[in-house]
Amino acid sequence: MRVIARKGMAAATMQEIADEAGVAKGTIYLYFRDRDELVEKTFDTAITLLHQQIDEAMAKGTTFEEKFRALLTAKLEFFRQNREFFRLYVSLRFPEGSPAQQRRQKRTCQPQYRSRVEQFAALLKESMDAGELRPMDPMRLALFIVEGSNAVVIDRVLDDATPPPDEDDVELMASVILDGIVIRKSKRSAQH
Repeated sequence: MRVIARKGMAAATMQEIADEAGVAKGTIYLYFRDRDELVEKTFDTAITLLHQQIDEAMAKGTTFEEKFRALLTAKLEFFRQNREFFRLYVSLRFPEGSPAQQRRQKRTCQPQYRSRVEQFAALLKESMDAGELRPMDPMRLALFIVEGSNAVVIDRVLDDATPPPDEDDVELMASVILDGIVIRKSKRSAQH
């Protein structure tokens, strides 16, 4: 992950990965067919850990809001602790390299991403059915929320300045999604 973070997916070589790991290049080939397989296995391991952390955090919540805040917190914490993984994630999500490499990279990342969006859409639908959320298309809403939170993660990871505390970004995202950004007339009247 560190080599990919420095060089990018297309430019990272097996020799550089072996040097970073402190092993001979031939040793890596005992376990992985090629660089792409090594990257895929690294991605699978890291994304599985991310999903486990999110699932564990969400399991502690009882309401949609508790689960949503837990999901956001776990996601921000994971990427803060695994900054190198982010470059790998982005390079697989938005592939670079030859068309063949791009297709292979998309096959690695796209099912994981789609599965998570569908899982979140199911939580949204369940919460809509329970009357916690107003009815709307849960899949479209899931895409909107997932991509919005990804934008915050991207900014936090790529910004050289120190990002705000995780809690501040969780509160921002949760309050915007849960409360919206417009003050409705009835709320304005009550405030005056």
